[in-house]
Amino acid sequence: MARPSSRSLFRGTYYGWYMLAGASVMNALGGTIVWQGFAVFFIPVAESLGIAYWQTSLAFALARAENGVLGPITGWALDKFGYIPLILSGTLITGFGYILLSRQDTYIAFLLVYLCVVSIGSSTSFMQATTAALNTWFIRYRGLVMSINSAAFRLGGAIVIPLLSVGVINLGWQTTSVIVGIILVVAIAPISLIFRRSPESMGLRPDGGVSYTHMRRRIRERAAASQPQATTPDSSVGISNVAADGDFTTKQALKTPSFWILVTATTLRISVHGTIFLHFIPILVSRGEAQQTAANLVGAISLAAVPVIIFTGYISDRVGRPLMLTFLYSASAVSLLLITLVEGTWPIFLAMLLFVGSEAGSSLNWAIIGDLFGRARYATIRGMMAPIYNAALIVAPVAAGYTFDRLGTYQPVLITGTILMFTAAGVFLILQPAVKRARRRA
Repeated sequence: MARPSSRSLFRGTYYGWYMLAGASVMNALGGTIVWQGFAVFFIPVAESLGIAYWQTSLAFALARAENGVLGPITGWALDKFGYIPLILSGTLITGFGYILLSRQDTYIAFLLVYLCVVSIGSSTSFMQATTAALNTWFIRYRGLVMSINSAAFRLGGAIVIPLLSVGVINLGWQTTSVIVGIILVVAIAPISLIFRRSPESMGLRPDGGVSYTHMRRRIRERAAASQPQATTPDSSVGISNVAADGDFTTKQALKTPSFWILVTATTLRISVHGTIFLHFIPILVSRGEAQQTAANLVGAISLAAVPVIIFTGYISDRVGRPLMLTFLYSASAVSLLLITLVEGTWPIFLAMLLFVGSEAGSSLNWAIIGDLFGRARYATIRGMMAPIYNAALIVAPVAAGYTFDRLGTYQPVLITGTILMFTAAGVFLILQPAVKRARRRA
């Protein structure tokens, strides 16, 4: 009996699932290194360059400011030119940036390379680009797919963060930075070639199935093979050409109260989430943990988040995302409050487990953009949010570092984070579906 070929085995698989697999690997390795790895470099860089914690935080904060400025441009470019050019070039630039970063021995030089190379490269790749691509390819399974992508990012953190810490402690942050750069260039960048602009560009529909246009083309081909194919979908066709009537333009989205409520809730959540994860290892070290132990705890939290993220993504497709986010961010607020009250490695770890809610909510937060405004301008609309929530990431991490430098404790930071996260939970609770404004008649 002949064995089926690998091609026949995978012939019936919707191409969007391949893109999800590629996005998951890219974020598990590359995304983790770029977005979570900075926490591992935080203390060694500060000690090596002889700078205060607020100055180290400033590098991260300025990078977020830069992403805020570039966000609308990046979103527009993703919608306009597709995913491969931006993800590929961005990942390569980021990789070479980490190699260059290892050669810098002054604070100013470190800032320039991190901001002008690493940050610019990462702004067009990893989570922002992959979530935009997955939003284009999925509607019915959007919450689950976004959550799997996010879970892969956290699973990567569970493995990569402890390994990065081992490298930094034993080899130094400079050598580890070179290794990181090589991995991004050699192993991660080629994955970008798997991405495609839209299901319609391949004759498919979101979530699977053959598009109506492609079906008609097949019928015409069978009826008259010589007939010109005027409406044949082409790989260069953008999602905007096949947008559903319910999709919002960027201008329409900006005019809805739902957009601004979502921006407010997202900004509150990201300001806390970004600050805590940047300072998580310093926070734990300040509570008496060794740096490697702190890195292992952060990795364990990422590992614990994986099943929670997938489960909440699956459930959110059925019960609604705003209610789920309210619950998850309330749990995260309780986590920060408990960390200020408990002592010892295991009690702190158990308190940290509740912060998994913020991890799980991240993917749902981005899925809501697609729920509210559709597929056609997802990247651009998300990009328009970037200047606002990144502005919070300019202030919050630096303020946290400055607080520790002045007071020698992170307690005020944790208490403030508790209040802001509870507020974010409340704002998500009032989020309503977006409604297009009727055009005025002349």
